[in-house]
Amino acid sequence: MMRKSLLFLLCLFLPLAGIAAEMVYIYHPPESEMDRRYAYHWDLLKAALEITKDKYGPYVLKPSVRMTEDRQMRELLSNSQKLTVMIRETSSKRERQLETVRIPIDKSLISYRVLLINKNDKATFAKITTLDQLKKIPMRQGEGWGDNAILESAGFRVLEEVYYDRIFENLVFSAHTTAFPRGVTEVLEEYNARKERLPQLMIEENLLLYYPLPTYFWFPQTAEGKKLALRTKEGLEKLIQTGEFDRMFNKAYGKVIADLNLKNRKLFRIDNPMLPTTVPFDDKKLWFDPTK
Repeated sequence: MMRKSLLFLLCLFLPLAGIAAEMVYIYHPPESEMDRRYAYHWDLLKAALEITKDKYGPYVLKPSVRMTEDRQMRELLSNSQKLTVMIRETSSKRERQLETVRIPIDKSLISYRVLLINKNDKATFAKITTLDQLKKIPMRQGEGWGDNAILESAGFRVLEEVYYDRIFENLVFSAHTTAFPRGVTEVLEEYNARKERLPQLMIEENLLLYYPLPTYFWFPQTAEGKKLALRTKEGLEKLIQTGEFDRMFNKAYGKVIADLNLKNRKLFRIDNPMLPTTVPFDDKKLWFDPTK
């Protein structure tokens, strides 16, 4: 009884003594051993938390159990505390449901898509000169991905797969011509991790597909979730002001942008009807431009 009383008093008076409680950021880990899509994103979040330690105090940044993207959304919506931050593209619906920070994590570089294809189909893609021709090729995607509705609204046929790694396998083992549009931020690591096991996999060399897909950090729409979001926002803004944001972006993606030869690809643009009006397109420093 005495021990419980002491613990109660300790919990009561520690905040009054100026000792800040740790802010807990539980993020989703890679979906497979070869999944490196979000390494830069979590490094950026850590930098944002580090640069705000003087104001907000200590933090914990740790992975959850492995989750599909659908489950990540469910955990945040239910405020289960099994996940407290996720990375996802914005949409009007999502902004009504969750708390977010409206700073594109990768300057929306992921909005620019190159195609993973089967080597046997290289000649077919080399002949494509119009968007209508490209729309005749079915696009492979993960189940529940935000891109699916965007592609379908533009007239593409979308083939969904539950498991992330299965998409690559079906791409090369299918007898039909298909493509897997991948963000510039993702494609080289994905390809390099699989090219020996899937030698028929290749990155298409001439086409570039764009649909605006600003990707943010997302949090539960609770009092604590709003605190986590506010600290993240202030941290990212500080990183932008100091130039550290640009340095981290260029370190992560500068070589990729050059290697994929984005300036010289045929660019096709499609709309994203799910975009909310809150996207900060006017703030040019937040966005990547392949023509510059």
